[in-house]
Amino acid sequence: MDFNQVKPYNPEEEKTAQLARMFNTISGRYDRFNDLMSWGMARRWRQQALSELKGYEPKQLLDVATGTADMCIKAFDILAPNRVTGIDISEKMLEVGRRKIAAASLADKIDLHIQDIAATTFPDAAFDAVSIAFGIRNFEKLETSLREIYRLLIPGGHLLIIEMNEPPRCIRWAYRIYIHAYVYVAARLLSKDQKAYPYLTASMEAFPAGKELISIMQQEGFILKKYHRFFPYVCSMYLMQKGAGKKV
Repeated sequence: MDFNQVKPYNPEEEKTAQLARMFNTISGRYDRFNDLMSWGMARRWRQQALSELKGYEPKQLLDVATGTADMCIKAFDILAPNRVTGIDISEKMLEVGRRKIAAASLADKIDLHIQDIAATTFPDAAFDAVSIAFGIRNFEKLETSLREIYRLLIPGGHLLIIEMNEPPRCIRWAYRIYIHAYVYVAARLLSKDQKAYPYLTASMEAFPAGKELISIMQQEGFILKKYHRFFPYVCSMYLMQKGAGKKV
């Protein structure tokens, strides 16, 4: 199935509008669900991925689909940038993020804004690096968003992506049974929105991963620096660099 056709509620309404509504609904329990769904490994995956940027010493970082700002906060532990800007389409998720930022005493170093990465208000070459943790599969306009990221990066700047993917074929059937059964139960325990969490797994199954996603990014002018699959191979990291321009 085309990943653009995977939507939380209905096939007619724009995906971005549906996602904003969905994440507003589940914002209060999203962190808990995310930890449970990844067996607590999402925190380690973020840390390992951000460490790949350390040698480049980014000072201005943009975190896209920042959600509750975990990536923004972790960036200060690992990269010590001058400033981190987080954007998301869900105001309720950002409200949770602002509380976490205040608790970490980072309110003067992290800015959060409601913006869609497909069309931001930032100037050209505003950031040394852009990160996206578990959010790229929610983009309604993938290629348009990648072009916007390309515009926002300085020459030679880096794009860091962490995203869930299906495991190798030999264990995929067992993983699918587990994850669908788990999500079915968790959705009923953690949320009144019974369509929200099933969407998260459906989007994971439909979204391009590995070589397919790398190819899409290369077509938009990015150069692959590193690709890594985290054990147990259900999450991948992509480190890309802004190249000379879009391939034709």
